[in-house]
Amino acid sequence: MVSLTLSGKGGTMKILIVDDDENQAELAKERMQQEGFSVDCALSAKECLKKVSTTIYDAIVSDYSMPRMSGLELLDELAKRGVDTPVIIATGFGDEKIVVQTMKMGAYDYVVKEPDLGHLDLLPLVIKDAHSKYLLKKENARLMVEVVEKSNQLKEMNLKLAELSITDELTGIHNYRFFQLMLGKEWERAQRYNRALSCILIDIDDFKRVNDLCGHPIGDKVLQEIAKITSRSVRQSDSLARYGGEEFVILLPDTNLQNSLQVAEKLRKLIEDHTFQPAEEPLKLTISLGVASNEMPETSSAGALVKLADKALYKAKKEGKNCFRFISSENSSA
Repeated sequence: MVSLTLSGKGGTMKILIVDDDENQAELAKERMQQEGFSVDCALSAKECLKKVSTTIYDAIVSDYSMPRMSGLELLDELAKRGVDTPVIIATGFGDEKIVVQTMKMGAYDYVVKEPDLGHLDLLPLVIKDAHSKYLLKKENARLMVEVVEKSNQLKEMNLKLAELSITDELTGIHNYRFFQLMLGKEWERAQRYNRALSCILIDIDDFKRVNDLCGHPIGDKVLQEIAKITSRSVRQSDSLARYGGEEFVILLPDTNLQNSLQVAEKLRKLIEDHTFQPAEEPLKLTISLGVASNEMPETSSAGALVKLADKALYKAKKEGKNCFRFISSENSSA
């Protein structure tokens, strides 16, 4: 197979003639040298394999019929050894089957030997054409690798952009957009399979005071820390997001009201017991939570579920903060 790396001074193509007939090999060599090629000869396939192990050729012209290892077997052996050089098969048979076979085996082209050596006039053109095909193949392969790399880079960038579009920049958890996507998805799933779905809205109590007294950078650190605490406390199947400002929201699939109230109390206690230390002075904070479940008759839609959780959160804030509330169908609260 023809190695298309040009060799020799001034870009002279270096070719290897492989023929067990020394006279034929010398005649071909002399004719190719007249055409400006740099030529080596090998009188057997074995000698050819030895030469290509130490020398890079731009093309190999091999006889089809040789003892011990034929031109086709040489093609196969070159391929096994990873020799990337275009090979042209010279055959004394004009059989179409032989031509098809040589091309299937990886030959770039072929010439039919003529008794008057007329094929040697054609051979330079065949070699140059094979050389061009090889270069084109190499360039196409390079471009294909480049296209694949660019495509992979584009996919990676798109994935990053998609992740950024659903991620809250400050806390690193999901954002409101992601919550809306998951809300629709989980509501449809719960409706289709008659499964429980709960929603918890969380608000940091008196967070404005933190920003006013300590500054917004400290407030940002508090938000980040609460996001981490909450992330560690929910299941992988739950969807936690920053709802906006100092509010967070959790969707709990396959979780009924009773269990979601237990989650709310667990989170409330975790924050109450936690000492925030975003600066030199430690801070103690609390949260209020509103809980709603699709078990409630008022939750006729995904939007109604969130709205009910919001009403419950408002009730928790109104009734003293640092607590959780839900609004039952009898308009009583926990």
